[in-house]
Amino acid sequence: MGGNAAPNDEYTPAVIAPRSDGSAWLAWTDRSAASIRMAALTATDSLDRALPGVAGLEVHAILATPGGAALAVVADDPDIYSPKYCRGSSTPDKNVCGRMDLVRVGGDGALLSRTTLTKKGNVDSVGAQFIWWYGHTARLATDGSTIGIYYRSAMSTARPNVAGEVDIHAGDTLKFVDANGKAVAGGWDWGCSHSWSVRTAWNGTQWGATCHGDAYPNAMQQARLATPSAAADTLQWLAGTDPTQRALGGLVGASDGFWMNFIQPAATGGLSLQLAKLPNRGTAPVQQLGIGAATGLDASYPFRPYLAALGSDRLLLGWKSGGALMLAVANASDGKLVEGPVASGLAIDQFQDMVTAPNGDVLWAYSAGGSQIQVNRVAACKLPAR
Repeated sequence: MGGNAAPNDEYTPAVIAPRSDGSAWLAWTDRSAASIRMAALTATDSLDRALPGVAGLEVHAILATPGGAALAVVADDPDIYSPKYCRGSSTPDKNVCGRMDLVRVGGDGALLSRTTLTKKGNVDSVGAQFIWWYGHTARLATDGSTIGIYYRSAMSTARPNVAGEVDIHAGDTLKFVDANGKAVAGGWDWGCSHSWSVRTAWNGTQWGATCHGDAYPNAMQQARLATPSAAADTLQWLAGTDPTQRALGGLVGASDGFWMNFIQPAATGGLSLQLAKLPNRGTAPVQQLGIGAATGLDASYPFRPYLAALGSDRLLLGWKSGGALMLAVANASDGKLVEGPVASGLAIDQFQDMVTAPNGDVLWAYSAGGSQIQVNRVAACKLPAR
């Protein structure tokens, strides 16, 4: 790809968005230029052309839109700087205080709109909501016109019994923008806290936003909204369990809810991979299955499972064992495995997601840094007969 791509990790993933014609958008953080670079890929995952890219420090998600693409971008925000907390001695590596932007680009990669979703209050003021040095991954979803962006954020609150001082807490934020990039009412400023991971999807009738909380709540939580401005209907599971012994996987829309895989403590010790349906209504997951074939799960946090729709009626599950990515296929009707697991030999970071192309293939991008970005594809056309 040229340039100097940042190694993929929690803050600098390479992200890919399949398009309806079989091509794809690719975006990544360039370490040398301190900006977000973009490229268009052919239907065979080779480089078609470089695109202009956008200003920013990190890109966390991208999705294709009818006229181009939308990106979740973290950018420096000097407007909110506090000498105490921004590039100050109290922040690791003197990191910036930033903003979360929803950036829209056209078919040629040119900027269409840029919407800042965080607030403009000074970081050292009560109610400030911004991106700090920790925990700021983001995910995007769309219903075809409205775009939802769910991201981990920071907020300043009054320090108890210390006048004029703030404490900075980690949580998450859900926002929506319309097809023209204008913010619309709905979502929330402050959701799970602390929020270790977030996922979002649209299933045709509802938005789903799922978090991994460690205090408020100390649980996994799914919020369901029929419209952006609707009150969230929530369900929780794994309440009161050790947050370092559980992890969210992928979130895949279904007609009656959302499939999600996740890791939880095993009854006999160690960890267990689970697949469950988070229903459109109800207070607990349903159709929950333990994936017994997923053995030897990596157990040093952060660990992650992966999930994406494969073809029209299957799910692709992934997990790591001994550092290697294992893959298996399940029916999307009942969640039962029909193929695998197999060792894939493919690379994926713990904080990346798999995405489904319009033809049913599953893709993700990965870079160990430098001038190369690898596009991995699992083809739906190779599915075995039922």
